[in-house]
Amino acid sequence: MCRVKLDLQLGVLSRQRCVGVACQRGVAMIMVLWMIVVLMGMMATLLYAVKTETQMVSYSRENAQARAFAEAATHYAVMQLFLPPDERKLRVGGAAAVWQYMGHDMVIRVVGENGLVDINQAGRPLLKRVLAQVGVVEQDADIILDRIEDFRDPDDLKHLNGAEDADYEAEGLFYGAKDAPFERIEELQQVLGMTAVLYKALSRYLSVNSASKGINPMLAPRQILMLLADGDETLVNNYMVMREESEGAWVQPPFGGDFLDHTQQPLYRVQIKVKSVDGQHEYFEERALRLLPGRIPPFMTYFRTREPSARQFE
Repeated sequence: MCRVKLDLQLGVLSRQRCVGVACQRGVAMIMVLWMIVVLMGMMATLLYAVKTETQMVSYSRENAQARAFAEAATHYAVMQLFLPPDERKLRVGGAAAVWQYMGHDMVIRVVGENGLVDINQAGRPLLKRVLAQVGVVEQDADIILDRIEDFRDPDDLKHLNGAEDADYEAEGLFYGAKDAPFERIEELQQVLGMTAVLYKALSRYLSVNSASKGINPMLAPRQILMLLADGDETLVNNYMVMREESEGAWVQPPFGGDFLDHTQQPLYRVQIKVKSVDGQHEYFEERALRLLPGRIPPFMTYFRTREPSARQFE
């Protein structure tokens, strides 16, 4: 009887010991699995960080390479501009010229600053045409033009729909009116009421460097010619063909009237699009430059900005 009891007690102890060992093994297994999950998470994070860093390095390298190619294309464009018009391989006026260099295709467009509308010099009727071309109705155009004139004139006299320092301060814009000519097109964004969308549309038409009240049609891109021709595509297309065939000789357009000007300074707006070898990436920039004959380098860059390719001249 005592032996039976002893065997039963030993059996119970044995089962309890087995259960305890099994529990310990289960806990150990859970800890191992948890550590595996943690390590996998750390590996995934590390892989993601490495991938991101690799992409950033690749983007920086491609961007730097594209900027270098754009610089080479600029020198090529300057070299072309020093040639007589009938010997150039690119035409001033926004037409695309393709230049290949080290396996890269570069699309170059050049317009003269005198082929754009000078926001400091142009009269109100011409600026109204620009505003109408981008969809601004006449009543709103008068407000915008009054504010532009107040922004750039040296006095504190306010136009009917204009804005001087007090109006800017009332809107929380403590920089006020500049009371001086525009030095960069970007300053147009500081004019009271100017929206990002309107500025983006206007900046394709405007210049601060032409020092002319009118437009030289021989240097103008298509969108400017369309403005002068009141949107008549047939007139513009025919004129652009005649201009191309003239090889630089003056061609009088049958439109534009009093807005035309013969002024031509050595000031140009250059747009360059660089395509990667695989054709999957594009780099697009715009710069304004002045030719400097007899100097090294033979040109000076006023500004250089990276832009969306939708801003290219036509």
